Formats: sequence, C-alpha cells, structure tokens
Amino acid sequence: MKADVSLELFLDSGVSVLEKHIKLLKAVEQTKSITKAAEVVGISYKNAWDSLDSLNNRSDEALIVRAEGNKKNSGSELTEYGKKMITIYDAMLKNQKTFLEKVCSSIDVKTDEILNLQRMGMNLSARNQLNCEITEIKTGAVNSYVSAKLTGGEILKASITLESEKNLDLKVGKKVVFVFKAPSVILARGGDLKVDVQNQLKGRVIEAKIGSVNAEITLEINNHQNITSIITKESAMQMRIGVGDELTAIIQSSQIIIGA
Repeated sequence: MKADVSLELFLDSGVSVLEKHIKLLKAVEQTKSITKAAEVVGISYKNAWDSLDSLNNRSDEALIVRAEGNKKNSGSELTEYGKKMITIYDAMLKNQKTFLEKVCSSIDVKTDEILNLQRMGMNLSARNQLNCEITEIKTGAVNSYVSAKLTGGEILKASITLESEKNLDLKVGKKVVFVFKAPSVILARGGDLKVDVQNQLKGRVIEAKIGSVNAEITLEINNHQNITSIITKESAMQMRIGVGDELTAIIQSSQIIIGA
C-alpha cells in the first residue's frame, strides 16, 4: 500500500505544531501579514488568527510578533524561534517520509489499523489554552488548588479534584496547560476589583469583534499570551470596548481544566 505522513512537532512546552500551522507560519513570513497569509493558505482571517494565537499562548517563546512593535495595524513577522521551528519541521518531515516509504515496502499495513490510530487524536474546542508552570499545590479534603505561572509571570489558580491531581501526576515545577472556554471569562474595567475571585488578569484589548448577538474580545496578557472572552453585544456596547483599552479578565478557578 501507499501512505503519506503528517508530522506533529512537540515544542519544549508540550505544544504541538501541525503541517497546517507550518504552512501558515511560512505564509506569514512571506507576506508579513496575517490577513494575506490567510488568503495564501485558503482560510479565513479568524481561522488564521485563532491558530497563531493558540500557538503563541501555549509556547514558551513567541513564534510570531508584530513587525512594528505594538502599533495598531502593524504587520506581523516570525521570531527567530518561529523560523527555527519551520526548519526543524521540514527536515524531520523529509526524513520521516523516507522512513515511511521503506516501512510500506517491507510490511503489510492494513487501512483499518491506520484509521484506528487516527481516532486516538483529539482537538479541544476551548478557546483559551495557556502554557504555564505549576508553582504551588494546596490539597484539601475534596479538591486540590493548583497555582501556575504564565510565561509573563502572571499567576492563575485552578480547582480540581484530588483524583485528577493524582491521575495527572501534578507536581511543583511541572509544565501544564490551563484550558478554559471564552464564555467563562468575565471582563471588567479597572484593576484590583473587589470581587471574590482570585484569578484577575490585566490586559490590553488587541481585537474586538462585535457580532449581531455576541462580542469576541481578545486581551494581550503578556508578550505573547492572550485571553479571549465572549460576552453579549449589549455588554460590549455598554462598556464601550475598543482596541487599546485596558481591561481585567476574571476567571473562576473551577472553570479551568488542566492538561498535562
């Protein structure tokens, strides 16, 4: 039988880079624009933005940055780390395809066996997936409270069951991914808000998409990690949210899922 291979590259942080990501990164490097890169690879701007945003959020180092600092409407370009990932990916993919050709010519690989392996892969629908490092674990009678540091030093806290802590083998210093859905992120103006929620992250609005019912607001929390919130259009209009605004993202610890 004939077969082809799709390489999944894992960075030091555990984040995976797929072929579609590499194509998009190459297009950004070529066009210096996310909008133009999306056109090159044949996807929507939103799809391109979401993919790149997710990669940056979960990577220890930024893969893509604004070409002219933080100026509005500036272009985009790859970091040296991003360029290195492309070089590594291309080299590994070439060698992997050569190896696969040898395997297929020497043994009988059944189609259903390949499909079974494919079913084992999963993608998460949650918009926010942030790479972080565990700094503290407090174990209670029923739940464990896990504190973790984002790449910019910000602290997020998650509440999980004791069984989950054990199954994930969580330890201080271990790198994990904090996952939470965009609708669970509450937005507020002003810092040091007097609310009974430990997770309050200050950020700057870098994108505000206002729909007919809801609004999708993206905050830049540190140099390459963002948090996206989905609120009602009415709330966004009342708060008069616009690009450049300083807001606080509030996340309940019980809304965060830990991936390890």
